[in-house]
Amino acid sequence: MLESAACDPGTVAVLIPVFNDDGRLATTVQSVHEQGVAVVVVIVDDGSTPPIAPAALAPGHDVVVLRHEENQGIERALNTGLDYIQRRGIRYVARLDNGDRCVPGRLARQRAVLESDDVHLVGSAVEWRDDSGRWRFSRTFPTSHDAIVRALHHTVVFMHASVMFRTSVLSTVGNYSTSYPVAEDFEFFWRIARRHRVANLAETLVVTRFDPQGLSMRRRREQLASTLRIQLRFFDAFTWRSYYGVLKTLARFIIPYAWIVALKGRVSRRTELATA
Repeated sequence: MLESAACDPGTVAVLIPVFNDDGRLATTVQSVHEQGVAVVVVIVDDGSTPPIAPAALAPGHDVVVLRHEENQGIERALNTGLDYIQRRGIRYVARLDNGDRCVPGRLARQRAVLESDDVHLVGSAVEWRDDSGRWRFSRTFPTSHDAIVRALHHTVVFMHASVMFRTSVLSTVGNYSTSYPVAEDFEFFWRIARRHRVANLAETLVVTRFDPQGLSMRRRREQLASTLRIQLRFFDAFTWRSYYGVLKTLARFIIPYAWIVALKGRVSRRTELATA
């Protein structure tokens, strides 16, 4: 593929890996436009059949499709996108998954944080909705760097599709690892948080598709195994949070996923009622 010209310094690359679009990609791509910033949508077609055609996604917008002829997995798809973004000199990378949507202003809001603060990665609160549009649950996350680093030992602190980061972090921490299948984001966040300041915004900036047959569900045990290995890699014997995190991951091997979803829904509803 021919390389495109370098972008304006404030441009945000929105990185979306896709394997076999199910008809939702056009809506996902459309949600990143009119965000108040210049955007390049970088789609990595990870061996889809038929191949993804950029012209059908968002006519008139800067949409680039990079293609793997064979499926190589999300970790390699993400790295293909990052390599392209670095070559174009784009300073900011925002993640999004097929089927998810940015709320208006998400990209401008997160870029402002990265431009004005000593923060290198920023996420946000997220809500999940099913294909009928019905709300399933929401998640908020620790917002300050110190609270995020403490919580990394035992819980999710960023939702992958909600983060934006400075491309420059790749020069110090590298790309996504291929050694932790289905948990590549968790390990990536650990490496960034150990070298750079990170943050979360309290507002909901991404609506995520609730899919009980999604990748995390289909490969749940593999994801848990990868998560456990990451927790052991970054284990700190002097904090109880590391012990708690390992025990919680082990417990998830035997707790049905449906129970976890139900619990998240109840907690989210109580939180919303309490803050209403």
